[in-house]
Amino acid sequence: MISLLNAFTAGYIALTVILGVLLLAVIALFVIVPMKAWFTAVFSKAHVSMARLTSLRWRKVNTMEVLENYILARNAKLNLAFTDIEAFYLTGHNTKRALSALIFAKSANMDVNFDMIKSLEFAGQDSMEVMNSYVNPKMVEIDGIKAIAQDSIELIVKAKAGLKINLNNFLTGLGQESLEARIQKLIIQNIALSANHKTVLSSPNKLLAGLNKEIDEGNIYNLVSLEIMNVDIGRDVGAEMVAKSVQRDIALAQVEAEKKKNDALLAEQQAKIEMQEMKTNVLSAEAEVPKALAQAIQEGRFSIMDYYKLMNLQADTAMRRSVSGQDTGE
Repeated sequence: MISLLNAFTAGYIALTVILGVLLLAVIALFVIVPMKAWFTAVFSKAHVSMARLTSLRWRKVNTMEVLENYILARNAKLNLAFTDIEAFYLTGHNTKRALSALIFAKSANMDVNFDMIKSLEFAGQDSMEVMNSYVNPKMVEIDGIKAIAQDSIELIVKAKAGLKINLNNFLTGLGQESLEARIQKLIIQNIALSANHKTVLSSPNKLLAGLNKEIDEGNIYNLVSLEIMNVDIGRDVGAEMVAKSVQRDIALAQVEAEKKKNDALLAEQQAKIEMQEMKTNVLSAEAEVPKALAQAIQEGRFSIMDYYKLMNLQADTAMRRSVSGQDTGE
């Protein structure tokens, strides 16, 4: 009996130890291996080895997020391995958006692979938006196109263009601004060649003359449609030039008049200066007469009596001038 009891006790202890070891193994397994992610992969029919999932956990990578992206790819029947999803996820780019873009491209029967999607994302592009633009061309308005017809009337044009992504040129081609500039150039040239602005207003589509496939050459977009939405009349450049010419002529006439006025004032001032100089010369000459008389008297060439006679003669002459002036005045 004792032997049976000892055997039972030993068996119980062994069983307890075994169960304990198993329990510890299970706990260790759940601690080390992301079992939730593993079960999710199993039930989603997207098998991933425990070693791969454990590797992600030890590298502190969001295991469930990587797995969800892999499940998305598997459900969409994309030919991508778990390592492909993992590698792209580790680059820090939006993996779900990239996969959604690839799924969208596949549904639209586009010749696009995961490498192209990754290239778009690496270039800083929204791959989903790019794929959508390829299938559904975007419409852009080109406003404020101004040019002058040959009758000197300015026209202001608004156009609408339909643009479709050119995947072959997307990473190396010219941008949307370049294509818009080419369209503006075409419209401006056609306006400049128009003999009359009225012909443009009556037939706006003439502004698209000369449009060809080369207009989007080397661009990331293909031009799928182009239409003239509106044409407005701007400035009358010819009338403005005439008005400016008249204003210029008036200004020149004013300048010429001011010049003549200044010349006249200058001549008047010059005459006054010359008159003053003449008076100064006369006064200087008159001042020399007494000196000459005094010197002549001193030298005996002119007597006192001769001086008095001279003074009387001057007084008589002055009186005669005065009387003559009175008689003339009467």
